[in-house]
Amino acid sequence: MSTRLAWGHVTALAIWIAISGAAYLYFDARQKPTIITARADLAGGQVVIPRSRDGHYYIRGAIRGQTVDFMVDTGASIVSVSRAVARKANLPAGIPANFSTAGGMVAGEVVAEQSVEAGGIVVEGISVGVGIHGDVGLLGQNFLRNVDVLQLEDKMVLRMRP
Repeated sequence: MSTRLAWGHVTALAIWIAISGAAYLYFDARQKPTIITARADLAGGQVVIPRSRDGHYYIRGAIRGQTVDFMVDTGASIVSVSRAVARKANLPAGIPANFSTAGGMVAGEVVAEQSVEAGGIVVEGISVGVGIHGDVGLLGQNFLRNVDVLQLEDKMVLRMRP
């Protein structure tokens, strides 16, 4: 009887672990940000970005031809990327700068006169901050002030200006 009881506990534990693991994988997949890879609609001249599960807006773009995933950050002054992304994009050395971020001050540099693309919309000759942490860059105001930005329900629209 005790062997049967022990195997019952082991079976129940295995089932509980399997259910917990499946629930973890399900919720982990749902929490990852949704990064759109859509291109600008040439007829309408706009990109529609759905709100990600974490409440932010993400879009795939490029700096100097190097693919970069951006979070649209209306509170960021300039487009910013990590040192790893800057190396991949072959960005030249910039002017030393300190950035005030949500996590505190970060030492980095500012590289001037770069071409930044997001969803097919290209803005030439803007500065890029180098030194933030993480794989996702920030699409800041020096890019966003060159396009019309509209937020409608759970979508953000970036519209090219004529």
